[in-house]
Amino acid sequence: MKRESMRPGGSGSDPFDEFVAARYQALLRGAYLITGDVHDARDLLHDALARVYPKRTAIRDARAAEAYVRTTMVRTHVSRWRRTRREVLTPVLPDSPGTPVAEHDEQLAAVMRTLPPRQRAVVVLRYYVDLPVAQVAQELGCSVATAKTHLARAMKTLRQELAPAKEMVGHGG
Repeated sequence: MKRESMRPGGSGSDPFDEFVAARYQALLRGAYLITGDVHDARDLLHDALARVYPKRTAIRDARAAEAYVRTTMVRTHVSRWRRTRREVLTPVLPDSPGTPVAEHDEQLAAVMRTLPPRQRAVVVLRYYVDLPVAQVAQELGCSVATAKTHLARAMKTLRQELAPAKEMVGHGG
């Protein structure tokens, strides 16, 4: 199988531009799950693309470009979070065309927004991006034990918040 290079060639179109056009929505959805806000997600993705673009000639394989962008998004978000140490969350997901979350994901998105940024990043990297825990830890610059702790706490919260409400059923008698 021939691997497509991300290096600009003589074909007239930049392979990186083609990659962005093909994977933009998937990358935006990942950014949304990391940030919890549509506008912040777009900013994060655009910042990541702007940081990766000058290095595109170093990316030898087009398939690796998505990993570069995802890693850059996570590191940029964590860096922002460390600088501010606070988040401004909106209580309601704004209605807008092109919102990267489908209707059936709204409850999950609402609960994800309640998670601390590191826990949210671990969940997105582990289950949305499907990285092993060791690689998640590497991406976040922490130990595997710390990544596992963040993941366990996040999953506990998600299970509690997303569990179907159990109704008491009265027994006649």
